[in-house]
Amino acid sequence: MSAEVIKASIPPDDLNGEKFAAKVSGIDKKFGVVHALKGVSISFRRGDVHAIAGENGAGKSTLMKILSGVIGSYDGYIEIEGERCRFDSIRDAERHGVFLVPQELNVVPELRVGEYLFLNREPRRWGMVDTKTLWADAVRWLAVFKLDLSPLLRMGELSTHQQQLVSIARAMTQGVKLIILDEPTSNLTERETELMFEQISDLHTHGVTSIYISHRLHEFERIANAVTVMRDGAVVDHFRLQGQSDTPRRVVQAMVGRDLTEMYPKLAFVAGKSKLSLREWTIPNRGPGRANFVENLNLDVRAGEVLGIFGLLGSGAFDLTRSLFGVHEAKVRGRMEIDGRAVNVVSPRDAIRSGIAYIPAERKRDGLIEAHSITSNMTLAALGRLTHFGVLDRYAELKRVQQYVTSLKVKCGSVEQPISQLSGGNQQKVVAAKWLLTAPEVFILEEPTRGVDINARVDFYALINDLAAAGKAIIIVSTDLPEVLGMSDRVLAMLEGRIVREWPQGEATEEDVMTAAAGGSGQ
Repeated sequence: MSAEVIKASIPPDDLNGEKFAAKVSGIDKKFGVVHALKGVSISFRRGDVHAIAGENGAGKSTLMKILSGVIGSYDGYIEIEGERCRFDSIRDAERHGVFLVPQELNVVPELRVGEYLFLNREPRRWGMVDTKTLWADAVRWLAVFKLDLSPLLRMGELSTHQQQLVSIARAMTQGVKLIILDEPTSNLTERETELMFEQISDLHTHGVTSIYISHRLHEFERIANAVTVMRDGAVVDHFRLQGQSDTPRRVVQAMVGRDLTEMYPKLAFVAGKSKLSLREWTIPNRGPGRANFVENLNLDVRAGEVLGIFGLLGSGAFDLTRSLFGVHEAKVRGRMEIDGRAVNVVSPRDAIRSGIAYIPAERKRDGLIEAHSITSNMTLAALGRLTHFGVLDRYAELKRVQQYVTSLKVKCGSVEQPISQLSGGNQQKVVAAKWLLTAPEVFILEEPTRGVDINARVDFYALINDLAAAGKAIIIVSTDLPEVLGMSDRVLAMLEGRIVREWPQGEATEEDVMTAAAGGSGQ
């Protein structure tokens, strides 16, 4: 069924008599010479899940900051349920029922769940916090939102998924009308993502409208009622989902002028010799009566091969990758060979010396030093190659950094710019360059394009192809199943620490892999 197209320049005001929770009209914003938003107009139907798509720099973050009160200076206007508003602060937006749940949650880990739900709004009696009412209200709201959590748990004890749900519940306690969800599934497992979708879908029963921002375009068909695509500060497409199956293709074309079939530019694989070999690889679990994280795994990855591994939570896939770089907390048993030579990896230093590179799933926590510059982050693992008689060759360092900034198309103002100022895609390119400088033979990539926009994804996939063409061995472990299928020469499904099924390139479907990883009959 064809999509209902609404011209970007004409906001769909009161379309067919529908009522809207919010409208932004003619929103224009400049930062110096940068024109971040160019007369943006969007209407959000009441009860919808409205997806906003666009590569980094498209303007969607600026628009959401205006809508949530983070930015108070702009041209144009906002309407909330027909009332024209201008927000000067986050608290001002929240008083009008607009709440933002950011990708990087800013929770107070020491607070209990009940305390966090009513932070700065605690019920009071005789000038003091009415704890009896607070805990009773917390239990009631957790039940309304179907959260099986004790209000006495501390926020720091919760998973990311649970913290997000409590943050949404906190907005619910304040009469939320419009909630903005920024990359809500970027750090979630497949199961947690499904649970998040169930909760988001249930918001409309409470009269809540959701704005959903994500780089995972395949999620739009699952969760969204409408999609708006932004590029270069303007709306370039808007449509309602009516059962069509070409949503990701249409979104990509609107975002970057590139067809979805170009997302995974896979090269023909020519089998080489075994580059990485594992025999009886076992990662023990110290918990009494618990199965090992990985059990007697035998695996060969050949030169020039991209091996994709997919597994659900607890499958052992990420335990495997961490163990290969020497960062798993358990004492690993088994034999590892690289190019036929036995190696013993018990620390990252051992891994680097053995020719192993590791891009972790949590790049900000495990792959970068955010307070440092692009240069210091990029050369951190290769300082020994840039040092002579104990002195860093600054000229050589800057030359190599500039080389990779150019070849990997890292968008930055200066190589001395703090890494925290770069987009997710450019940060990931810096992490990749850090390891390229060490001249490794084996690349281990966890969630390589998490939180990365379409253009940066395609650049990163091209880099993977270049590495494979140079005879490197690449292992990709990702919860993005289309990515695993699109980029891999061979796909493995893991379950309970074992490889349960294997497919050559082009022979696996998403259903096949998911069924095997879940322990279904497709094994």
